[in-house]
Amino acid sequence: MILTKQFLNEQKQKGVLNESFYRHKPQALNEYDVFISYSWNDRQYAHLVEQLLKKCGYSAYVDFNDLTLNRTDVSVDTAKRLVEKMRKCKGLLYLYSPSSSVSKWCPWEVGVFSGIKNFRCANLPLVEVSGESFKGQEYLDIYPYVEYEKIKGKNEYQFWIFENSKTYTTLKDWLNGGKPSQRQ
Repeated sequence: MILTKQFLNEQKQKGVLNESFYRHKPQALNEYDVFISYSWNDRQYAHLVEQLLKKCGYSAYVDFNDLTLNRTDVSVDTAKRLVEKMRKCKGLLYLYSPSSSVSKWCPWEVGVFSGIKNFRCANLPLVEVSGESFKGQEYLDIYPYVEYEKIKGKNEYQFWIFENSKTYTTLKDWLNGGKPSQRQ
């Protein structure tokens, strides 16, 4: 399923995800699984996606957690810091929404990351409610998309990377260099 704001809000209400939004000292990691690119207008959803990723065993870099960044003083040093963090990530998840389509930083992040990590970027569409279709921007069509679904036969969820509806792999395999393939 494509992630919806409705699903994320329901998970928050059930207590599965924590609604508190806070900044903290960045994890002292040499490498992260993913860099989350998002619009500032979607920061609460980026925070909830970060929690879902952690529940599935992934580490994520999200700039709002980084106390070394100052959003009121954006400079060349800010861009250099983000590039430094991108180099420490295996892949980028682009939280796509109407807000990200008008963001100045989101396209920059996906472009820079594509160059650094050989196009290891994926769209994570965020729509309002289930059943709503997602129409991305043309430059995003070169990247696979992400869904969050139950693992067949288990009561646990996983992030899946899709090239199309029949060609997919787990986020873990994709981050380790695997390519989506057709599954039965």
